[in-house]
Amino acid sequence: MTIEMLGRMRGEVDPDDMGRLARCCTHARLPQTPAAAGYRYYDLGGAAPSFYLRRFRLGTRTAAVSLIAPVELSSGLDAERGAPALAQVVLSVGARPIPWHEVCEPDLFPGDSALLARAALQAVLELDLLTDEECPLCCD
Repeated sequence: MTIEMLGRMRGEVDPDDMGRLARCCTHARLPQTPAAAGYRYYDLGGAAPSFYLRRFRLGTRTAAVSLIAPVELSSGLDAERGAPALAQVVLSVGARPIPWHEVCEPDLFPGDSALLARAALQAVLELDLLTDEECPLCCD
């Protein structure tokens, strides 16, 4: 993390970004190269959905962005590793997932790191987030 990135994260969330998060349906397109964007792929097998995970760590404290149950854009089936896909976005601080309506200003528990929560939020903002109207998983 660079000094410039730390400076950007110390300020408030930009109102445009807050509006974009409020319009998002919690789904996003996977980055074209998830590994280059810091995501690791996990397939636990069985009935558990595969997911991509980007972790942020400061000592023993953690935060993460998970891209859960990717669905291939071409077929609508479970996505193969690295395939263009949509996935549900979940931000976690420690082991606790943050409800979507709180991602901009999560309630932090004692021992949680505000800096890690902000770093994870920045990773969410870097994703290609979808609205209900444009998301094929949410459209009726």
